[in-house]
Amino acid sequence: MMQKCNGLGRPGVEEKLQPSWSFLEQQIGIPQRKLPSIVSRCPQILVLGLHEKLQPMADCLAGLGAKKLELAAAILRFPNLFVYSVEEKLCPLLGFLQGAGVPESRLAKVFLSCPRLISYSIDAKLEPAVNYLLTLGVKRGEEMGKMLTRWPHIFGYSVERRLRPTVSFLERLGLKKEDICRLAIRYPHLLCRDAEKTFQPNVDFLQALGFSSRQISSVISGYPPVLLASVKNSLQPKIDFLIKRMGKSMEDAVAYPAFFAHSLSRKIEPRYRKLQQDGVQCSLEGMLSCNQKKFSEGQLTFGQNPTVKLSQLAL
Repeated sequence: MMQKCNGLGRPGVEEKLQPSWSFLEQQIGIPQRKLPSIVSRCPQILVLGLHEKLQPMADCLAGLGAKKLELAAAILRFPNLFVYSVEEKLCPLLGFLQGAGVPESRLAKVFLSCPRLISYSIDAKLEPAVNYLLTLGVKRGEEMGKMLTRWPHIFGYSVERRLRPTVSFLERLGLKKEDICRLAIRYPHLLCRDAEKTFQPNVDFLQALGFSSRQISSVISGYPPVLLASVKNSLQPKIDFLIKRMGKSMEDAVAYPAFFAHSLSRKIEPRYRKLQQDGVQCSLEGMLSCNQKKFSEGQLTFGQNPTVKLSQLAL
């Protein structure tokens, strides 16, 4: 550890160690058993100076609403955050995020969920990512703010090596620009995946079942996380139940892609059994889109139509 940080060998350093150690443990809330791990990954943390580095960073984040446990978790993930200057790095970063659309009330949450952001260059890494997202149709302001709040880790990925290839993959599947824009806002983590390794197996599975290119693009645009679902544990069992037990077709899943979002054992099967017992037939959307309270009361929702009670349906 001494070799990693020259400052640890300087005269008078020992007097600095205890205040910093106590600060991390008592004021930040780092468990004592975790301190050696933090110091081994960032030895500088012991010689940065309590009042010069540690306290100002903690005070700034606390002023933005960061809670003690949140700050402790962020330090455990990225202890190097204390190495950076509040004035030279943190403040410009927060200003950039706010300018992109992250509300001031969410700045601490965004930063603490991805503290490594402070190590990124605004000009070389953050700005190019925002500019690329703008070309996808994501608007600076509320839309960009929501996206970055959901997944600030997107800044850690290269536009050319990851984001653009993933978007190109989605375009080849038939997704339109507005579909990709909506996906970026609601499911930004999908843009960060290696499409060929992660998405292609699921696409191959749907194709093998007989889904057409149009149907696949429709399902993905309607429920993008289908690209990440386990074929063995999620997609296959649901398709089997849909066709073999419910007697429906793949087109029914295309009409209601959110079918793949629901739990087979906790929602799809129980609700189907209930409808069978009552002698009711309805669409997947009618069966699954209403909440449990309404379903238990015998009320089903059909698209844009008002809620309909089971007793009103022609059996």
